[in-house]
Amino acid sequence: MSEPLLRTMSGQITARIREKILTGEYPPGSALLQDVIAAEFGVSKIPVREALVQLRAEGLVDVYAHRGFQVRPLSSTEVDEVFKLRLQIEPAAVADGARQASAEDLELVRLAFSNLNEALAAGELQESGELNRAFHLALTVPRLQPVTAEILNRLHTLSHRYVRMHLLPHGRVSRATAEHTDLYEAWTSRNAEEARRLTHAHIERTREDLARLLHPPA
Repeated sequence: MSEPLLRTMSGQITARIREKILTGEYPPGSALLQDVIAAEFGVSKIPVREALVQLRAEGLVDVYAHRGFQVRPLSSTEVDEVFKLRLQIEPAAVADGARQASAEDLELVRLAFSNLNEALAAGELQESGELNRAFHLALTVPRLQPVTAEILNRLHTLSHRYVRMHLLPHGRVSRATAEHTDLYEAWTSRNAEEARRLTHAHIERTREDLARLLHPPA
């Protein structure tokens, strides 16, 4: 097998393992045994190890001496750091996107918003994490802010598992939908400052909810 083909296989395995981690099929703290995963996907251990090394770089996997690779546990410390970084970067990026969006960008946001709402209305929480990421990133207009979008994509990948957990309590889906709707309407009206404010409030409220879930009062 040629080296380019090996890289292609590694990329495919990375995407499949990432999806299983983000949807909870590989639970937080669970061991990621290379032999088992290779047999599951019908491949050799080489692309599996390359995939796990990549996912470690993305912050989804840890590796320990004598224990190997494991899915990174959920952590209130990680939530706090990831969401504080989003608060520093995302509201301003969304405001800039609202100011500069073209007609094509508006259509991409409309489609991302519609897809997310349909998934949430159908109770498809496994799908909604990826669609939530797509909606939030579309608001930044990545073609105009590629470096910012790349950083936010990483942060949204790290927050993906927490967002799914955040939506489980009763009433959270309807609240998220209402907040997304307000943000969508402000953004598509090119009200950049209102879009900034709503983005900040949405992220901060989610961060506070997750802090209570992960570190409830005694």
